[in-house]
Amino acid sequence: MGGQAVPAVSREIPLFPLTTVLFPGTFLPVQITEDAHRELLRDCADQSDRLGVILMPGADGSGGRTTVPFTTGCLASIAMLLQDSNDALPTGALLYGEQRMRVVDYDQQGHYLTGHVDILEDYTGMHAERRTRQVSDLFRQYLDLVRQRYQTDMVQMAIPANPILASYMLASVLYLPSEVKQRWLESDSASSRLKEQVFFLRGECEKLSVFLALAQNARVHYSMPGYHVYTSLVSRN
Repeated sequence: MGGQAVPAVSREIPLFPLTTVLFPGTFLPVQITEDAHRELLRDCADQSDRLGVILMPGADGSGGRTTVPFTTGCLASIAMLLQDSNDALPTGALLYGEQRMRVVDYDQQGHYLTGHVDILEDYTGMHAERRTRQVSDLFRQYLDLVRQRYQTDMVQMAIPANPILASYMLASVLYLPSEVKQRWLESDSASSRLKEQVFFLRGECEKLSVFLALAQNARVHYSMPGYHVYTSLVSRN
């Protein structure tokens, strides 16, 4: 990352279709039931190999696929395997996103999908530093409003100063449809991603602020009367 050219991956790598999007610099826990994908994780871990995570809406981890995969994904390494002591194959893993990639061709001759991929460059873009400061402030405000709305403790997350890392971290943690996240992954400009994230966070903060104001107003107007009100209503006869 950082806008510098990186070499393409010149050989085939295993491809891992999921219903979620992995971004560079972030972690993704996965649980797997399909044997082919469990073999993929085992083989990659044994060979210290990379794999390509690609979005395939409808891939449920048990063999069900209803659509074709997207071509832009994320090169990933296996940070941790989840292993059942009674099973030779892993049941899941913790994946770490490394770099954006594009699949240039597919192959399914073996047990799992493979493909040749090119590594994609990342660019900071114009106004990225300013937008990074904006999303950092808005994200802190958003977490505080969520805490008030749901009366729960929120983990405080610091947004990185690096615009590319900041845009990827927010893309990973914000609750949005996979199609939106996929569009952000396909964008090579951190500034473009940050611009959309500023817009989204502003909208969410406004909605939460309005809800909390209405809830507070309702509590003021519809709170239970005090004791002296009830005693004044008791008949003296």
